[in-house]
Amino acid sequence: MAKEFTSLGLRLHADAPHISYVFIKHHKPKEGEAEVPNALYVAGLPLGLDEVSLEAVFSVFGHVANVVLHPSKRSAAVVYESKEDVSQALQHASSGQVVEFPLPAPEGPVGLKAWVAAHRAQRPGNAELQKQLDGWMEAHEAAEAAREAARQAAMAEDGWTVVVRSKGRKRAREVGGMSTVSGGIAPAAAAAARAAADAKQAKQAENFYRFQQRDRRRSELMDLRHKFEEGRKRLAALKAARHFRPN
Repeated sequence: MAKEFTSLGLRLHADAPHISYVFIKHHKPKEGEAEVPNALYVAGLPLGLDEVSLEAVFSVFGHVANVVLHPSKRSAAVVYESKEDVSQALQHASSGQVVEFPLPAPEGPVGLKAWVAAHRAQRPGNAELQKQLDGWMEAHEAAEAAREAARQAAMAEDGWTVVVRSKGRKRAREVGGMSTVSGGIAPAAAAAARAAADAKQAKQAENFYRFQQRDRRRSELMDLRHKFEEGRKRLAALKAARHFRPN
């Protein structure tokens, strides 16, 4: 880098205790690209510099036609209107002089503080996430309530009485010509009702199974009786025909 680049000192703030150094050289285009003799390549940019700031700083060596900042914001190409401006910038850097160009105070954090602020903005924390979730749930519940109200209004137009089951004592109200009765049972009573319904269903299943067992045994007994009667008749027929010779 020392053979190709020349260091250039920058003092970008009047009260800055230190000097920022960047490295400059003639911009060499990639293979297949057209050469731009009046372009200066700048590397090692301090954090917080954008195209406007770079144009303001490097305009001390001549008129800047364009500035192209790399996506990483750590390097850039500064295009002057003449190649003499590029030579002047390189000579100034070779002499070890420092460019003092105080930039206006930035709005908000810059440099590492800006990175930290951006990182925190992307991760707002559990409290903020919970707040967003609560907002989404409230919007969802409001939409569901609106759809339910529209459904009940449509049913009321057809003359239906809407019955709503909820906890607490029964209430009756009339909204928009629709009679709505709401009410329910206590949790303990609801649990007892569910237990009774489950027991009744189990009893019905058990009785049905016993009925199947009795029916199957009855069918087997009738089948045995039928086979016995057939055997007895066949034996009587053999005796009658005198073909039966017992041992």
